[in-house]
Amino acid sequence: MDAHHNMLMEKVGEGILQAAQAEEQKLDAKLKALENLDEDDFEILRQKRKLEMQKKMKQQQNWIQLGHGKYDEINDTKEFFTLAKKSERLVVHFYRGVTPRCEIVDAHLIKLAQTHVETKFMKVNVEKNPFLVEKLHIIMIPTIVLIINGKTSHSIIGFDEFGGTDDFTTDDVAYVLSTHKVLNYDGDRSEEISNRLANTGLNRLRLSSNIRSSEIDNSDSD
Repeated sequence: MDAHHNMLMEKVGEGILQAAQAEEQKLDAKLKALENLDEDDFEILRQKRKLEMQKKMKQQQNWIQLGHGKYDEINDTKEFFTLAKKSERLVVHFYRGVTPRCEIVDAHLIKLAQTHVETKFMKVNVEKNPFLVEKLHIIMIPTIVLIINGKTSHSIIGFDEFGGTDDFTTDDVAYVLSTHKVLNYDGDRSEEISNRLANTGLNRLRLSSNIRSSEIDNSDSD
């Protein structure tokens, strides 16, 4: 038993050493590349970086001009479709007033609108927009409709995709939206969401039942 344990630990140690050596070789290669650069090479890199920054700033300015960076309420059908065509990526929260779960969604989307200007965020009151409710097949509140290049790509109905509970984080929302390609997010929240969802089987069944039984249902109602 001890011999087997020692052999296993030896292999683990060898693996760690090999990984460390590989990382060291990569770092040495990067340092060597930098050492071989002359002033002209550094100037080329600086100019390239400058152009990239200018392009990024111009893109952000264009997004701001399109109304990105804030979370607006849109209750005019014509304006809704105009915005859907102008912005490449759109996140739309269909809500009903004085609804706790809709207020939770609002709190998260307000934050994301300010930090992810690459995406347009807005909300629509279902009671004031029956045409949009029917057109986009809104069957439960809250529903978050995702639009890419003027076409509906996905609808997040209720909180199932966020873990099936009310205590999800703004990062959870950002991660889920990024999986549907409507905003940029580098983190991975899949494990946290899966852990919450594993403990909410009954909630998932209840949500599914509500979806089937009502054209427009409030997920806060029991």
